[in-house]
Amino acid sequence: MRRVAGRELVDQSGKQARWGGWIRPVSSHDEGALDAGERRLANAPDARPLDVVRISLELPENSQLQPENWLIHKGEAWTKDSVVDAQRLLPLIEEPENLWLDPTQKNDRASEAFLQRVPNLQSLYLIRPDVFQFHIRSRVWEGYAKKQQRGLFTYRGQQYDFALTDPLIGRKYFPDYPRTQEGYIQAADPRQVLLCVSLTPAFHDLHYKVVATVIEVPA
Repeated sequence: MRRVAGRELVDQSGKQARWGGWIRPVSSHDEGALDAGERRLANAPDARPLDVVRISLELPENSQLQPENWLIHKGEAWTKDSVVDAQRLLPLIEEPENLWLDPTQKNDRASEAFLQRVPNLQSLYLIRPDVFQFHIRSRVWEGYAKKQQRGLFTYRGQQYDFALTDPLIGRKYFPDYPRTQEGYIQAADPRQVLLCVSLTPAFHDLHYKVVATVIEVPA
């Protein structure tokens, strides 16, 4: 199961592509996650970051806390049209004041009650962090130590520590995970990193924040 999202590409016929808002295609099961068949491409392997993919959608899910959610049209394969150069994402960088900072919670989560009061809520952003690094560490959960992949970054003077859920960047920087030694791992060029950050569905009335995708932009 996987959750995916992207920006609507309205027109790419000119020199400057026209982009719409965020869209997160979701299913009607498993909190919206898509299985392999539901995100199947007719003409390519699994979709990757920067792919332009044509998707058939039914209607908005009308989720208050994930307003980008659209239900997919079941039974129709997706089609990969092209690949966007990472440089073309630079005009899409967003600059929210903060990343859903709930004063009652750690900065990697926010309560439903808090998010319901946020005006014009988005659950997805593309940001350029000031500083970014990976962190492999262990957390004791129900008596067992379990390794975690984290993204540590500074954005607008605030330090953040989010779970990292990008499988491709993980395979690049720590391919032997979970055998990877604990510690900090630097990106090849921390100044040329963009992050797609996202709110997860609620878990015990809390929405966790994740680094969903790390995009390295060639200088």
